[in-house]
Amino acid sequence: MQQISFSLSEVEVSDAEDIARYVQVPAMQNGPLYRTMFPLSDTMTEEQRNEVIRWYADMLEDAFQDRWENFLKASSTDGTPIGFCGWTVIERNRKQFEGKNDQVDEQLKKENQKKESWIPEVIDVDCWTSLSGALGKERDRVLGGLDNICRLTFMAVDPKHQRQGIGSAMMQRICEETDQHGRCAYVLAAPEGVRLYTKFGFEIVGRVETLQGTITSMLRQPQQS
Repeated sequence: MQQISFSLSEVEVSDAEDIARYVQVPAMQNGPLYRTMFPLSDTMTEEQRNEVIRWYADMLEDAFQDRWENFLKASSTDGTPIGFCGWTVIERNRKQFEGKNDQVDEQLKKENQKKESWIPEVIDVDCWTSLSGALGKERDRVLGGLDNICRLTFMAVDPKHQRQGIGSAMMQRICEETDQHGRCAYVLAAPEGVRLYTKFGFEIVGRVETLQGTITSMLRQPQQS
């Protein structure tokens, strides 16, 4: 496969539509989370697919505007987004960060309110809610006693450009930052992501089983150079 040239940079609010359409939805549409949320995805009409993309784009635009989370995009030489990742830092026990974490909690509430303001007609709300609860319990189980954590919230590469070093480049950037600050890193990984995270030192600490596949709970300890 021919290698593509790409660069890494911060996201702009105006990137939300292209990232949702060309990176996020294509990358996750065969994964257990997406297929649980959209069990009829194989028979969606073009209008329904566009509605799902608009929903994800709206959520990304809100997140990009709020700026409480860290985001990075990979772009081809013509500026088209071909990769995307996001992460947030949790520092519960340091007083100097209490205000920031209060802000994160408040932003999470706002994001949930925005999600509830409109949802695609084709989403299975009951399945989405049930799986979200299971993932939250697993996350709390692993992270409950930890502090100074980098939690990965997004990691996606356009399927046409996977296995060309884009995901590794984004992970390298994140791992360098977490190691610099002595942070653990945590992710709930779709099946296709487990190999990448293992490559960067994540270890499996749990699993959440769904009818559409396994979501793997993975933790990485800070590493010294």
